[in-house]
Amino acid sequence: MLAVFEGFAVISGVILVGFVLGRSGVLGPHGQQVIAKLVFYAGTPTLLYVTVSETDLGLIFNTALFATGGSALIVGAALFVLTKWIRKRSTGEAMFSAWATSYVNIGNLGIPIAAYVLRDIGYVAPVLLFQLLVLAPIGMAVLDGAGKKQHDSHWYSAILQVLKNPIVLGAAAGVAASATGFELPRFVFEPIDMIGATAVPGALLAFGISLKDGWGIPVKGSRAQLSYITGAKLIAQPVIAWAIGGPLLGYDGVDLFAIVVTSALPTAQNVYIYSMQYRQSEALMRDAVFITTVLSVPALVIIAAFLG
Repeated sequence: MLAVFEGFAVISGVILVGFVLGRSGVLGPHGQQVIAKLVFYAGTPTLLYVTVSETDLGLIFNTALFATGGSALIVGAALFVLTKWIRKRSTGEAMFSAWATSYVNIGNLGIPIAAYVLRDIGYVAPVLLFQLLVLAPIGMAVLDGAGKKQHDSHWYSAILQVLKNPIVLGAAAGVAASATGFELPRFVFEPIDMIGATAVPGALLAFGISLKDGWGIPVKGSRAQLSYITGAKLIAQPVIAWAIGGPLLGYDGVDLFAIVVTSALPTAQNVYIYSMQYRQSEALMRDAVFITTVLSVPALVIIAAFLG
């Protein structure tokens, strides 16, 4: 248990440093974007390659994905139905509400938590791939079908966009290396390993910087929807993941802990980025990312107290 709280303390410390850097302005107005892009395009892809390539695929792609992916699909579908047919909102708002409850922050928080709390980032690889290869294309197809199309209206454009994602490419290269036993020459592998080591601290610093401006009270019309999203994200999804992973699939110990923790992560910042691209529910998604991130801290501590 002590190790779990020590892991959260390490993460909080780096986030605090990022917050201080952001408030001080020493990195300039674009500091967060530069760090975030470094993590997205270099740090995380190389970290995933190094980790996945050295991990037995049987330990990555196992039945635990039925718990994490299954809980995501269940809460996402429930929020879509609630928003679209019960609350009578638009398809766009329904889809983004579904994304906000099912698409977890694996990049900024999941990988650091896996590294410092679970002691193995192999736990996040299948969740990351599930989100990028399943949740993202499904959501984009729904949005495009609802008339929120961007520059390309082909049905396969969303899938092609996901497959260009450097994080997907890094994970996919790692899977291929693990499956074939391929090993890079040492003089190539070591620079990749060094770059990958920047992913966790970089993601935490960028996240801390993002908190520098604080948060305002949500507009009145979105408060109820935000409450539904928050409850589904931080209560329903981890509970369903526990029910599937524990009683149904028989996981226990650190494996069950990893299932529940990854399911209790807050709404991913990707969802807010998508909302800006589609110009749909932008304020709601911004608020969902912030409030679920803040409230995920006590939620994860409670989970650690019971399962850690």
